[in-house]
Formats: sequence, structure tokens, C-alpha cells
Amino acid sequence: MTSNRFFCSGGVIRQCLRQHGWIGLLYLVGLLFTVLLPLFMSIGDEQPRVVLKSLFDSTSSGNELQKLILTTVPVLAGVMLLRFVQRQGPSDLYHSLPLRREHLLTSHVISGLILLLVPVWLTAGVTAWVNTSVELPYIFHINDIGSWALVVSVLTIFLFTFTVFVGICVGQSLLQTVVVYVLLLLPQFLSMMIGRFLERNLYGYVQVRETVVQYINGGEFRSSNNVWDNLSPFVRIMDNLPQRAFSYMELLAYLGVSLLFVALSYGLYRKRLVEKATQAIAFPFLQPLFKAGVTLCAMLVIGDYFYNAGTRGANWSIFGYALGAVLGYIVVETVVRKTWQIVRVRALVEMVVYGVIMGLVLYIPISGWLGYEGRIPTAHSVEKVYVGQEEPLGGDAEKEAYYSQDRAYIASVLNLHRELVRAHAAGEKSLSKNLAVERAVIVYRLDDGSTMTRRYTFPEKPFRTELTKVMEAEPYKTVRYELDKLQGKAETINIQSIDDNERRVVLTNPKETREFEDILREEVLNMSYSEMQSHRYPLGNVSITNKESSSTNNEPSWKREISFSWPASYHKLTGWLEQKGYADKVIIDAKDIFSIRAVPIITEELEPYQPNQYIEDYKLFRRIQQKHKAITIEDPKLWSTVLEKRRSYNFTPNMAKGTYLLQVKIKPLFSSDPHTGYYYLTPSDMTPELAKALPAIP
Repeated sequence: MTSNRFFCSGGVIRQCLRQHGWIGLLYLVGLLFTVLLPLFMSIGDEQPRVVLKSLFDSTSSGNELQKLILTTVPVLAGVMLLRFVQRQGPSDLYHSLPLRREHLLTSHVISGLILLLVPVWLTAGVTAWVNTSVELPYIFHINDIGSWALVVSVLTIFLFTFTVFVGICVGQSLLQTVVVYVLLLLPQFLSMMIGRFLERNLYGYVQVRETVVQYINGGEFRSSNNVWDNLSPFVRIMDNLPQRAFSYMELLAYLGVSLLFVALSYGLYRKRLVEKATQAIAFPFLQPLFKAGVTLCAMLVIGDYFYNAGTRGANWSIFGYALGAVLGYIVVETVVRKTWQIVRVRALVEMVVYGVIMGLVLYIPISGWLGYEGRIPTAHSVEKVYVGQEEPLGGDAEKEAYYSQDRAYIASVLNLHRELVRAHAAGEKSLSKNLAVERAVIVYRLDDGSTMTRRYTFPEKPFRTELTKVMEAEPYKTVRYELDKLQGKAETINIQSIDDNERRVVLTNPKETREFEDILREEVLNMSYSEMQSHRYPLGNVSITNKESSSTNNEPSWKREISFSWPASYHKLTGWLEQKGYADKVIIDAKDIFSIRAVPIITEELEPYQPNQYIEDYKLFRRIQQKHKAITIEDPKLWSTVLEKRRSYNFTPNMAKGTYLLQVKIKPLFSSDPHTGYYYLTPSDMTPELAKALPAIP
């Protein structure tokens, strides 16, 4: 019955294949349905043949279903084949046979591999045969089929052996399935949740995620290069295939880890007691790790929920973490003991111990003991620096133009950094609802090759002096306004009114586009801090589309575009456009206005504001008009003042008293109906003439 040469039992293998052969058939049908069938579905379409980079991207729908089958059937096979150690009856029967445990486990592992690998290679063989016999609408080669089969085989082996290993450690099939998927997602989940926790509670912390950007058929695909995401196989398969294929080193790593799981399975199976069938955890030494993991995850999830739902400070989040520890321990203790009757003195003491330990795990990184918040590099240790409003993701992270080696600029950034840390340590970090807020992401490249990243959100006014020195510097403006794209290679420059898309000018003459870019760059570099922070309504928008070049790396056309505002402070640019006769075609002045009406904004009379609620401008005007009669500004001279002083519509519940909502109707150029725009006029924007036309708000 037992073959010592092959260290397995042929009878057990045949029994497994007869009993669980439906799993192999299910896998075969699923792979044929998601790999081969989509290749046939477009036969007869009068379209050019498509070159496939991989059999994972034949069709989007088939690809998603293929990934789902790949991540479920191997796990199902591992669960079903390990049921002989999870159920008491089969466990007693199999372990009463004249077979060593190594023979039993080897026979079941071999059976699972036969059920899973044969369908993969049958699918590959049938696909290769069809590709040589039928003219398919897709072009791929035998190497593509072999690569697909290799990747699917390795991932199948990994998922199956991992499921077997988990099955040896636990004693219930349902729990085995849950634990497998939880552990497959755990690296990415912990990375995300702990990162969010630290970003909220550790001043300046930012979760850095390197991003790989790839352009396929005009679309942008971003995949994370974060090590924790890569350690989560489920995320790696579901999110990154087919855009980011598995490398041969990754496949070798998965094979090595699979062999490790097999070895651990043999070692643990020798120690596993037969009576542990139906028990949640088969080994007592794993129970503390299981309880600690569930408690920590419950704390992170429930604490995050209460932080997002609470609006009364940090007390709700603290309550959420405590509640998470209690609920997590109750759940894990109920699962381990298979009963709700867990109330006893030892359980209460154990719950407190686990809660305190996990609380310390979360508290120590944000306590200040590690000195993260106050850590500032010295000037001589900084090789280059990046400062912007967002993290430099994707290709931007590799552009040296976005990092500056200017020592004066580095000193200004360090000075701003020191002031932010000092104010936080002194308790001056609170954000007022009535103060403008600024955001800064600082990335230091240090001389030892490491990178230090910080992100701060802070009130603008107390740090205006430090911000001025940073934001008026050329390196900062290069980052914020993407000046590196102004290289004199513009294909078209579209200058358009913000209020009316009929009013536009398109420059295509190479001489004019070069002159325009040179003047625009000069204007941006000459902007003062107050002009950069100004909320004055711009004269128009500028959209520049650069010519395609070999260095664009197959970027779509929209990726070669760069947009700028055209504020009234750009006097030289405005003069150039006036000289060319383009300004009048874009700028809206008093002669283009039909009428201007205004209503006062009295927030106390409006409906209660809800967070993340957006109120349509025309609806707000109509609602206020029902309570306060709209005031019509008749004097055309005031229309120019209104156009100059107006602000963009952006309703907030903290509008300054005396603010008016304006309805401006603009004469159309081609259509029959006027264009209607809505704007704000704050008390600071009022001139004496406007104050006479608009009565004071009670």
C-alpha cells in the first residue's frame, strides 16, 4: 500500500483524486473559460489584430475572472484536501491506517499538485495548439504561453502549500479559509492602517509609497513599489496583473517560500495531536500570536472608524482603540474556546494584558521617545531638497529638476522646518477655521544616500516670513508650476476665458509659442509671495501641449499638457497678448456683460451645513433670493470693478459677514443664450462705490 521509494501512498492518492477530482475539473474549465474563450470571442470582427504582451490581458473581463479563479481554486484545494485532519471522524480513520504521517501528508500534497498543475499545462497546451491552427484576432507566441503557464504554476503552488501550512496550524476548515486570506492581505492591510494611524498622530509623518507609472493604450496605470504591498500576494495578483508582471526572481522567491511552507508543514504535523481536530488553534504556542494579531487589527479598524466619524476631538478615537481591543479579544477568545461563555477572571486579566501590550505597540512610535517629530537634518548633511504641496509620485520622483542643491534654498527650507517643529512642540500647531492653511511636503536627499520625508499642514499667517523665502525661490516655483516642461517645445498653446469657453485663442506659430513660454516663465519666476497667495480671479487659463518626443516613454497626449492661470498681475504677458491682438478675444470686460445681480450671504439663515456637502451655485443663489430680494447693479462702471474684485465660488460655512454672492450674465459670442457665472465679493473687496450700491448686511 505504501511506496517507500516515493514516500507516499498510491492508494491514498487515488482516493484523493476520485474524491476531489471535481476541483481539477473546475480549475480546467475556469482557465479555459477565462484564457482560451476570450481569444475566440472576437473572431470575425473587422478590426486589426491586437498584439498581446501577456495572456493575462486578453480581455479585461476575462482577466479579472482569471485572477479570481487563480486566487480561489488553489485555496479551495488546500482546504478540501486537509479536511482529513480538521474533522474528528476522518482524522481518526486516516491516523489509524498503517501509514506514517509523512506518507499521509505527502500523498495529499501530491494529489493537490496533480489536481492543480495538470489543468494549467493542459490549458497552455490547448492554447498553443489553437494558436497554430486558427487565425485568432490576437497575436502571441509560444513564449507568451510558456510564461503564463510558469507564472500560474508557481502562484498555484504557493497558494496551495500556504493553505496546507495554515491547515496544519488550525483545526477548522472555515477558520483555515479565513486565516489564509487574512494573512495574504495582512502585509498590505497593516501597512495601510498603521500608516494612517501614524499620519494622524505623528506630526510630519507621511507614508511614502514609491509608484511605478506605465502607459498602455493612452491610459495611466500606477502600481505600488512598496515592499509591504509586494509582500501581500493577493494584492500583487489582483491589482498588478497584467500591467506589472512577476519577475523571475519573484517566482524563485515564491518557490523558495513554498518549499519552506512544506517543510514547516511536515515539522508541525509530526507534533500535531489527533484530538486537535475541530479546535481553532492546533498548537498552544500559536494562541498568543493569534490573539495579539486579532486584537491589534480590531484596534486599528475600530479606532480608525471612530476617528473618521468623530468630530469632537481625539477622545472618540481613543475610545475606539479601547473598544477595538475589547471586541477583538472577545471575538478571538470566543473562536478559540468555541463558546460565548468566556467571562472569567483569567480572561479579564488576559484581555487587559493584551490591550495594554497592543496599546503600547501603537503608543510608543507616537510618544516622542523615538524623537521622530523633532528630527531635523543639519545643513551640511543635506545633498538636495524637494518642497511641494504633494508627494513626488511616479516619474516626478525621478526628475532631478524637482530637487535643488542650492545651499541658500536648503537653508530656507530648514529654517521653515525648524519653525514648524518649534511651534508644534510649543502647542501652537492648532488650525483655526478662519485662517488660511498651507501644505508643505519636504523631501531631503541626505549625503549618506538616505531620504527623509515630512508633510505638514499648518496655518499660513504665523509662518509667512519663512514661507516667503521658500516660495519665492526658483526651485520651489519649478516644482509647483512644473517649469521644467516650459522648454520651448510647445505644439499648441490654448488661451481661454474661465467664464466662457467660446472666448479663446490657440497659438501654433513656433515663434509666438516660444515668445509666450519665455514671457510666461519670466512672469512666474518674478511672482511675489503675496501674488502667489492671491485669490484674485484670473483673466484666463493657459493650456500648453508639448510636442511628442522620444523621451516621453509612450505617454498619452494629455500627459504632455501643462496648465497655468493668467492672473492680472502678469503685466508683461498681458501686454504681449494685447500687442498681438489676442487679449480682447479672451478677456471679459464691462462691454461683454448683460447684467449683474447680488444677494447677501447670511449663513445663519441657511440650512445647517454638512461636511463634504457641495451646494450648487445657482441653487444657493435661488435659495437666498427667496428670502432677500436680489440687488441689480445698474452702473456699467461698477461692472469693471466687480470683474476685477470677484472671487471664485466656493461655499464654506464660515463666510465673512458682509459677503455677497454675485450672478453675472455674459453676452455669448456664438450661442443664443447668455453664459451665467456665480462669484463672491467679500467685505475686503468692497470699494466705496460698491458699498453704496450694495447695502450693509444686518
